[in-house]
This record gives sequence, structure tokens and C-alpha cells, in this order.
Amino acid sequence: MKKVVLSFIIGTAALSIFSSLSSAQHGHGHGSTPMKMYTREVIVEGVKVTFQIMGNEEHRKMLKEMKMKEDIEPGTTHNITVILKDEKNQKEITNAQISMKVVDPKGKDQIKTLRYEETMKSYDAYFNLPEKGKYQVMILFKIGEKKGTAGIHYELK
Repeated sequence: MKKVVLSFIIGTAALSIFSSLSSAQHGHGHGSTPMKMYTREVIVEGVKVTFQIMGNEEHRKMLKEMKMKEDIEPGTTHNITVILKDEKNQKEITNAQISMKVVDPKGKDQIKTLRYEETMKSYDAYFNLPEKGKYQVMILFKIGEKKGTAGIHYELK
């Protein structure tokens, strides 16, 4: 019995590790080319927040593969996308207001309101991440009367 439980725990841990690694490599593009995207999920007050960070060159390829007409904001280096889902039923939350703050390794910040992208069921904006180092990425979201905050660290190498 102990071996079965231990095998289950090890198998679950391995599956978790492999699925998180594969989701980090899997882009939100539907083409045959895998996209290079950093993905991190956090859960805050019943809301699953998925952060996706992609360099503009990769993002441009993804947009082209998806036949989406979008111009990348001049003077930026990365697209940061946020997906909100209800933790219980996994339904996308499409009616949120989200502000994002990105703090660079030197402490300088950029603050933007994310725009909702209907076809992707996500919110995004372009940011300038000009140098290597650790960035802090934070959001303040409002869904109806409910407010929440979430954040991650992103290391640009």
C-alpha cells in the first residue's frame, strides 16, 4: 500500500513538473512552431491568474500565424498577457478591469491598463524590458465589486 501511495505521489509530481515545463514552452499560437513564452500561474481569492510573457519578435510570429492584424507598440520589447479564470469552474473572466505595473531591475516602473482581446479571452499590453535582470510584474484587477492583486517575478536572461 505504501509503495502504491508513494508511486502515485512521485508520478503526480513528475506529471506536474512536465506539464508546467511543456506549458511554459507552448505558446498561445495554434501554428506548428512552438512559441517561446514564459508562463506562470498564481491563485488569488478564487481567481486563477495566468501571466504570459513573450518577446515582441516571438509575439509578432504568433500574431502572423494566427492571422491577427495587430501592431506591436513602438518602443517596447515584450508583450505581457494575463488570463483570468474562476478557480472553481475554470471559466474565463472576461469582464475585468486590469492595471499592470512592471518594475525593472533598477526600480523604474511602467504602469498600463491592459486591454481585453476577445479572440484570445485574455488581457494584454506591451512593455519595455530593456535589460537583463529580475522584473516584478503585478496586476490590480477589479471584477464587478471584487478587487484583487497578483504578481510574479520574471528573470530576463
